[in-house]
Amino acid sequence: MDLDKYKKAWGNQPEETNKVSKVDIYKIAHSKSSSIVKWIFIIGLLEFVFVASINFLFRVNPNEYEELKGSPIGTYMLEIEILSYLIIIYFLIRFYKNYKSISTSDDTKTLMSKILKTRKTVKAYVFINLSFVFIVSLITIIHMLLNGEHAHTFTFYLVVIIISIFLIVILTGLYWLFYQLLYGILLRKLNKNYKELAKIDELN
Repeated sequence: MDLDKYKKAWGNQPEETNKVSKVDIYKIAHSKSSSIVKWIFIIGLLEFVFVASINFLFRVNPNEYEELKGSPIGTYMLEIEILSYLIIIYFLIRFYKNYKSISTSDDTKTLMSKILKTRKTVKAYVFINLSFVFIVSLITIIHMLLNGEHAHTFTFYLVVIIISIFLIVILTGLYWLFYQLLYGILLRKLNKNYKELAKIDELN
C-alpha cells in the first residue's frame, strides 16, 4: 500500500486507531525518503564514473588527446579535470553522509530537517556545476580571442563575445535540463514526503 492509500485509510478510521496509522504513514515516508536520498548518491556516483570515463577515453586516444592539448582549453586542461573531480567527490561525500544520517530512530522533525539538508545539498551541487560549465566556457572563448593569430576590430570582438555568451547560456540551459531530469524528479518526490511529514508533525 502506498502513502496516499495509507492516508485515505487513516482518515476513515476511528479516532482511537489513528495513532497506529500515523506511525505506519511515518514509516512509509521514512522509507521513501531514505530510498530517494540513496538514489541521489547513486546518480552522483554514476556521474563521476561518466566524467572519469570521458577523460580516460581522451587519454588513451593519442590523436584526440594531442589535438585537445593544442586547443585553447588544453592549456589549463589538467586544472579543469582536477577541479571537476574535486567538485564531484566533495558532493558525493555529502550525498553519502546525507543518506547514512537518516536513521530509523529519527523523529518527524529530525527527518524533515535531514530532507531539507539533502535538498539544499543537491541544489548547491547543480548550481556549482552549472557555474563551472559557464565559467570554463567563457574563459575558453576569451582565451581564443586573446590568443588568435590575427587582430580584429573592436566590433568584431564585441559581436563574437555576444554570440559566445548566447551560446554558453544555451549550453548551460541544456545542462540545467539534464540535471532537472536526473535530480529534479527525485527532489520533487522528496519535497512531497517533506510535506506529508509536516502534516503528521502538526497532528502531534
